[in-house]
Amino acid sequence: MQVKVKKFVHKLSLALLFTAVLCLSGCGDVRDIAVTSVEVESITPNGLRGVNVGLAVGIDNPAFQVELSEIEGSLELSGKVLGRMAMAPFLLHARSAETYHLKASLKIEQGVSLGELLALTDTETLNNCMVDVSARATLKGGVSKVLKFNDIPLTDLL
Repeated sequence: MQVKVKKFVHKLSLALLFTAVLCLSGCGDVRDIAVTSVEVESITPNGLRGVNVGLAVGIDNPAFQVELSEIEGSLELSGKVLGRMAMAPFLLHARSAETYHLKASLKIEQGVSLGELLALTDTETLNNCMVDVSARATLKGGVSKVLKFNDIPLTDLL
C-alpha cells in the first residue's frame, strides 16, 4: 500500500512540475527549459488528509532567471476535485542545469474516499484525470505574470 502511495505521489508531483514548466513555455527561450529528473526525497503525513512531499528535481534552464511563486494546482476526476497542491516558491537560475530541493503540500479534498484515491492506480482512471495549475512567474527585472492552465490531461504529463 505504501509503495502505491509513493508511486502516486511521485506521478502527481512529476505531473505538476511538468505543468509548471509548461506554464513557462509561453515565453520565447523558456520553451527549452526541461525537467530532467524527479525523485521523491520524503513523504510526511500532515493530518489525516494530507502529506508534505520533499522532491529533488533536476531542471535544465538554458534561458534567463525565473522565480516561480504562488504555485498551486488541483487534480480532478470526472469534474470532481480530488486534491489540491501548493508548492513553495523557488528560483530557476539562468543558464544552469541544477537539482532543486522543493517542498510541496498535497491535500485530499473533503468527501473523497480512499477507494477514489486507490482507483488512480488504474490506467483507465488516470485517462479521465485533469490537472489545473497556476503559478506566478517573475523575471529578474521584476516583471511578473500569473500563468494558468486548466484541464490538462494527467496522462499527457506523465
